[in-house]
Amino acid sequence: MPPLPALRLRATSILPSSTTSISTPISRALFSSTATRPSGRVPPESPLFINVPNPPQDQSIEALRELPPIKGHLPVPRQVFKKKDGHLKPQDEWFAKSAPPPTSEKQQREPRSEIQAWKRRVASSRRENMRQGVRALYARKQNFDTRRHEQQVSKLSANLAAAKAPEREDERLTRATVNAGTLSTTVILDPERFERALASRETTQNLAKQKSERRRDAIQELYMKARSFIVTEQDLEEKVNELFAPDYWSKKGISTSGFEIHNIWDVAGKQPTVDSMLADVSRTSNSVIKDMERDSTKTVKRQKEIAEELTGAKLDDVESKEKERERQWGTVR
Repeated sequence: MPPLPALRLRATSILPSSTTSISTPISRALFSSTATRPSGRVPPESPLFINVPNPPQDQSIEALRELPPIKGHLPVPRQVFKKKDGHLKPQDEWFAKSAPPPTSEKQQREPRSEIQAWKRRVASSRRENMRQGVRALYARKQNFDTRRHEQQVSKLSANLAAAKAPEREDERLTRATVNAGTLSTTVILDPERFERALASRETTQNLAKQKSERRRDAIQELYMKARSFIVTEQDLEEKVNELFAPDYWSKKGISTSGFEIHNIWDVAGKQPTVDSMLADVSRTSNSVIKDMERDSTKTVKRQKEIAEELTGAKLDDVESKEKERERQWGTVR
């Protein structure tokens, strides 16, 4: 839209009419704001001086301003033939059920007045309009479905033809050279696959055997320790009275350091650490008792472990000091 031209204000004289003898006006003031009729000429500085047509889907602000305002909105079209029995609606049986003709004796008689006759004609016209409208809608639906199916088939055939089309000559001449081995996607079978399968089977069998042996050892250990399980209320009461007796720790005697025992730390000492266990093995412990431990005691422990491995069961006749310490710590916890 071209810009409006500059407003030309009409000038009037401020001198009274009695001073007509003085022909030269002294001053003129602008009082009117009436615009003159715009001319059809577009100045060169205007953006519309060169006529450039807008594209059909121009999203610029200038194009949106030129569009006429849209009032209201269109309703969502109803799907008349949505259900499975939609193809039965154009038939006469469906119309006979939806809009049946009058069957009463009163309606079969001749109309008594012109108004009654007019009402019957209007009802018959509504039934006929309904029949024509439903059939027209069904015909339009069939036409739409046919066109949509044809478009889908044509698009699918075009896509298949494009996918199966041979490579164009210009693309073959301009594409980069690729090694044939790189393009090959054939998976070569491992020549040593059978040997690997046998080795994997042996490894799996060994793992299963180890797991079975560990399970068997756990069951045997559970059987050996089941003799000290608490299974009755009487056993529970006796064990509680024994552990929570006032003189329970005093019955333990004297600790290794020569003091009276008052708690678990005086009996078992502090919990072993990695440094202490390494010191026990290398015989560099700060404890005098550890350093003075005879080889026969360690030999008995080794013999017990060997016997357990050979017999496949846990032995509880000779219990090492470490096992006793764990049992006492577990009792306190």
